[in-house]
Amino acid sequence: MTKTDQYEVNFFKPLSTHAKANKKLILILATIWAVSVFGFQFLLMFLNTPTPEASYTAFQSVWPQVVEDPAASLDQKQVFSRSLLSVLGKNIAVKEADKTILKDALSWTLMSMQPDSLQAVFHAESSASSVQAARVALNLETTGFDKLMADFLPLSLVPVESDGLDPEKKAMLPGLMKKYLVHNQNILTNFKFMGFPFHYWYTAQFLLILFVVLCLIYAMAIDRMNKEHEFVEKD
Repeated sequence: MTKTDQYEVNFFKPLSTHAKANKKLILILATIWAVSVFGFQFLLMFLNTPTPEASYTAFQSVWPQVVEDPAASLDQKQVFSRSLLSVLGKNIAVKEADKTILKDALSWTLMSMQPDSLQAVFHAESSASSVQAARVALNLETTGFDKLMADFLPLSLVPVESDGLDPEKKAMLPGLMKKYLVHNQNILTNFKFMGFPFHYWYTAQFLLILFVVLCLIYAMAIDRMNKEHEFVEKD
């Protein structure tokens, strides 16, 4: 008499007590993992509050005087230009079409801050003369964040083609500044844990640790389950 071993295993339709217990265990651990990942994301979304950067607050304080009032002060134009440059400094995060609008506004504003004898250099391609004039106008220091802005300035200047900003581009400026300078923040993003913002640590480190722990829990639980059900693997 020939003995035939048949192995018909279906995770979704377990037949044996052992298979049903294994399915239950896996579903519990998978649920813990899903709640930990997606539940945290939903919590972040629920707690989020739009929070502006200092540059956005500064931009709002001088908009739209700089682009609407010919008598806008140099201080107002300086604040306006610095806020534009702070967005352009994000570089990779800023879309090319948005960069064009921001560069046009920045170059025009910097040109309007110059005496008549220097304005001509802003009508041509960025040069040492226009960059130096822009640095002086912005009163950029040689240290800290000012140095980074000064280094990025040559890449942010474009030829000024007219004496005023394009009305369509001008109307888009507030939206662009809000897009790049207002961020969602909450107690979980502001709280620091082990030197990192909590939401970053939770996502980058804790979830990996949790995954490993769940794997260990499964390994230990399945060993105990095998013994309880006298489940022995054949060589």
